[in-house]
Amino acid sequence: MKVIPSTHVAAALLLALAVPASAEVRKWTSKAGTSLDAEMTGVDLAARTVTLKKADGSIISIPIDALSDADKAYAAAEWKKLQAAPAGTTPTPAAGTTSTAPTVTPVAGPGAPPSQAVQMVPGAPAAPAAPAPAPAAPAAPAKPAPPRPALTITPVKGFKAPNTADYIAKVLKTRPRLIHAQPGWDHLKGLIATDPLYAKMVANLKAGGEKLLETPELTRVFGEQRSPVTPGSKALFRMATLGALHFLDGDPRWKERGIREMVAITDPATFQNWYVDEPAVTADFLIAASLGYDYFKDGFTAKQLTDIKTYMIEKGIGALAARIKGDPIPESARGKAAGVEDAAKAKAPAKGAPKKAEDDGPPDSEHMAMASALILSAICLVDDDAGAARQAVDGAAKVFGKGMVEFAPAGIWPEGMEAGEHVLDYAIMVLQTLKTNAGSDFGFSMLEGLPQAGLARLHLVGPTGSLFNYGDTGGTALTRPWVSTWLAGVHGNLGQKALTAGSAPGTETAFLNLAGHVMYYNPYAAGDGTPDSMDYGVAGGQIAALRSAWDRNAFYVALKGGDNAIRTSQLDLGTFILDAAGKRWAIELGEESDRAPGLDPNAADRTKRYQLYVEGTPGQNTLEIGQQEEPPPAKKGAPPPKPVISTNQSLDGKSAVTFMKSAEGVGMAAVDLKDAYSKVAKEAHRGVMLVRGAKPYVLLQDDLIVKNNTPVTWKMHTKATVAVNGKTATLTDAKDTMHAVILSPEGATFLTEDAPEPPSDQQKSMKGIRVLKVSLGEVKGPHTISIAFTMGEPLAVAPPVNPVVSWPGKK
Repeated sequence: MKVIPSTHVAAALLLALAVPASAEVRKWTSKAGTSLDAEMTGVDLAARTVTLKKADGSIISIPIDALSDADKAYAAAEWKKLQAAPAGTTPTPAAGTTSTAPTVTPVAGPGAPPSQAVQMVPGAPAAPAAPAPAPAAPAAPAKPAPPRPALTITPVKGFKAPNTADYIAKVLKTRPRLIHAQPGWDHLKGLIATDPLYAKMVANLKAGGEKLLETPELTRVFGEQRSPVTPGSKALFRMATLGALHFLDGDPRWKERGIREMVAITDPATFQNWYVDEPAVTADFLIAASLGYDYFKDGFTAKQLTDIKTYMIEKGIGALAARIKGDPIPESARGKAAGVEDAAKAKAPAKGAPKKAEDDGPPDSEHMAMASALILSAICLVDDDAGAARQAVDGAAKVFGKGMVEFAPAGIWPEGMEAGEHVLDYAIMVLQTLKTNAGSDFGFSMLEGLPQAGLARLHLVGPTGSLFNYGDTGGTALTRPWVSTWLAGVHGNLGQKALTAGSAPGTETAFLNLAGHVMYYNPYAAGDGTPDSMDYGVAGGQIAALRSAWDRNAFYVALKGGDNAIRTSQLDLGTFILDAAGKRWAIELGEESDRAPGLDPNAADRTKRYQLYVEGTPGQNTLEIGQQEEPPPAKKGAPPPKPVISTNQSLDGKSAVTFMKSAEGVGMAAVDLKDAYSKVAKEAHRGVMLVRGAKPYVLLQDDLIVKNNTPVTWKMHTKATVAVNGKTATLTDAKDTMHAVILSPEGATFLTEDAPEPPSDQQKSMKGIRVLKVSLGEVKGPHTISIAFTMGEPLAVAPPVNPVVSWPGKK
């Protein structure tokens, strides 16, 4: 069973850089019951692991989610010690600390001067102002980032994606050519002598590389890869790190080790295949091998080069090119190895498996990983095997082009911010490589949605650092900050805090990590950015977010539209989160266990997925309105299924932000939910308003016109203790108290109950989660549910209840 991260503890641990040196030697216990005596020395951001130092001095990494609840609580307490350090100081890390890549945290400040103008071609949507999330006390003052460049944003309607041949039409005849050519590496190498921050960053990467030299080459790990840290993502980190050090440091050991790693991961005796039934892992391996081939090609023997290229083409390009088209995987991609179960018996792809070729909908994040890997491999191999390069781009070009437009208009990937970060990570490697070779990325980096992606990354993270984890999202934090580094270099710093040098990455690190910051380093990311607005949202987009200030205790509320037709989505149109006093009060439940019965997103009958509490509308912070469920296909010769009344939203329902207004004292936004309840509601508008000032408050309001007598229930999930008294509710978390009051309808009262425990232990547990409800019973006609939230004490004067559509006033 897949372990789901604890919402608060995992987020805290993943954001920590190091723990104080006073961490004690204690007994650590896993959920499986095993234990050991060790000292906690650090946290690896990308790997999502806690690093422990045993009595014999050896260092091990333990997945956060494998720890017992008591150990998670202890680790969280150690993290709080770090947060309690005086401003302007850096706690001394414990000996043997496993470090993370430099953090990209937002800059503090209630406002900022206007940025440079953003120019747009005719027909482009208005560019939103740049917000900034929660501040972090800097260890030392940093210089301001340079003024943002003027941008010309291309609207999706005016964009023509490159064709298949364009990706490999202009490829350098020299190596290296992936990410950077030699002049690019020479430029970065020159910064070591002139930029102290960059010099320290490279020194930390080198220290991580030294650890890597003491570690054996990668070997196959058998079994299904159920963590982001896989042999493929570790191979990607190793090749990027060794390659960067080879070009920037010049020590021959980096190249020698890179060659050994390449030989190891392309040895059929060790790797029968690159996890052919898990395409995201295959993609990571193919990218890693493409980097290694490009960076170290002149160091291989002729036989090694032939063997490596053959393996890449068969096990990488062959597997992904077939997968991305929906064709059968060729046997040459599967391979055979003594003592290994026949690959033909491999189980069907798990949750998120790619769609078949005949499904012409938008690509998902896994498709984009595959497409990116194929394009990079094509550019790598085009002059050594033109046929293989054409095979690679033939399947990838259309998918990549279709996927990049999905960030429009607001820089948000439809599946969620976590999946979108993964897409950006892969796509950025492609865009940077295209610029290196062709001198242009064919306009992708200025395509509507990409320039706004940095804003979305800043603003969809609340004051405590927790992500708006809507949809089928497992994590509660963004974990690939080098994505922000690249975005800042292209679009300017929109409000993020200056990079720090971080410290040496551990040997179990995954993805680019510190090497990504080293490769993408630029003056915009190296300086402090300045935010322009407290609010973010784009009319026609799927998310709006508002906040009262930039400090950790600020009010923060985010509201979601979206598209229920996405097969991996939850039925969560209109869901919201609410932060205040450094805590999340209205929570998202995150992803369901991928062992849960009926979860398969590719099943013909999608209704089974949404019978799961976490996936269906009942598990969201939105409205439940009874309506007839779409019946599954009738079996041959059987009578049609009987209609079922459910409170799930329509499976093809869509919702978008209808307006977004930001002023000094108030921010407001709304989404149209009519399509989610189209069978029973003539109108459904959900608005959110955040009133700033000395005593800020949040107003959440639903305006409905219900066609027939239908049950309507308002819901919110929380981990706080809840007490209800008529139209008021009190939520308590430690010493903090949030008050909620029903402003409309008259006579409505709050109810509270525990979230239902699932019937199967293969589903996500709801232990400790409470539900705050307002039930209208069966109603018809116009109705308004308006609820205000305050901290500390209830509202002294209730605000007026006006229709949501009237909030922005006249244009």
